[in-house]
Amino acid sequence: MLSLSLGARVAVMAVNNVKNDSELRKALPEASRWYVRLQASDVDDRDHAAWQAWLSQSPSHQQAWQQVENLSAQLGQLPSSLVRATLNSADISRRQMLRHLGMLALVAPLGFAVWQLAPWQQWSAQYATATGEQRRIDLPDGSQLTLNTASAVDIQFDSEARHIRLYQGEILVETAHDPQTPSRPFFVDTPQGRVQALGTRFTVRLDDDYSRVAVLEKTVRIFPGNASESLDLHQGQQASFSKQQSQLSAKPMDESWWTGNLMVVDMPLRDLLNELSRYRKGSLTCVDEVAALKISGAFPLKDTDRALAAITRSFPVREERFTPWWVRLVVAH
Repeated sequence: MLSLSLGARVAVMAVNNVKNDSELRKALPEASRWYVRLQASDVDDRDHAAWQAWLSQSPSHQQAWQQVENLSAQLGQLPSSLVRATLNSADISRRQMLRHLGMLALVAPLGFAVWQLAPWQQWSAQYATATGEQRRIDLPDGSQLTLNTASAVDIQFDSEARHIRLYQGEILVETAHDPQTPSRPFFVDTPQGRVQALGTRFTVRLDDDYSRVAVLEKTVRIFPGNASESLDLHQGQQASFSKQQSQLSAKPMDESWWTGNLMVVDMPLRDLLNELSRYRKGSLTCVDEVAALKISGAFPLKDTDRALAAITRSFPVREERFTPWWVRLVVAH
């Protein structure tokens, strides 16, 4: 039943987003090849120019490109080598492409705890936000949960414990005193382990193969999935953890995203663009010449175009905007 549901979800999402016409069927494999090429380590300006020329040739090319990006984002937790191998299959039809992607989603979770990595969990999560969206949820015990951009969680409260399972993205948790007696523990589970709230306010974020926790009030306890020792974090501290270990971080905490603004001090431009990219669709990059430029300021997350305008007004960079989905910052002349 689970496998049938997963395959159906992949197919339905793709069919709903792609028109079944001959031009689009032809453009899909071309778009997949371009996607793989643009992810390569040796991609250069000539590749981007050629891709842009192809993209501008036809609305079907633009539709196909958007579909490949959407499906790749939805399969983002799968190993990149598997995704690229599927997208790089030459001369595949639209039906074959959907079959490849559906099979990829089916086989990738094998060998892992199913809820941790399977994409179907993200699609069927109780609560989810789209790219650029934030959502606040009142929990049954009086606690509050805020989902950041592109996040997905399940919430399970029973007589033994209070659980939040984070599948994707980032959350802010503000715990309340449990009205039940005895008080139930409050946990946030991630693919890498568990965070226990000890009467606190904190954030949890998933980044590739590790989770990041920042404590705004009081204390939390981190339990890496395969480690025997836990780590206590106190107000003002931040740590990352994998399944094997946890480690304190000296990186300054971001205490602002839930206000709708990203406040940074001396953040390298490339790092700032990576953060802003989480709140918009498409590609947002910069050339190496300006990547290390230190940026300070407050930037609106619900209008990243306005954030980019503020950057180009205040710093020696300018935009190269090829489509609404592909923007690069370069040296201002």
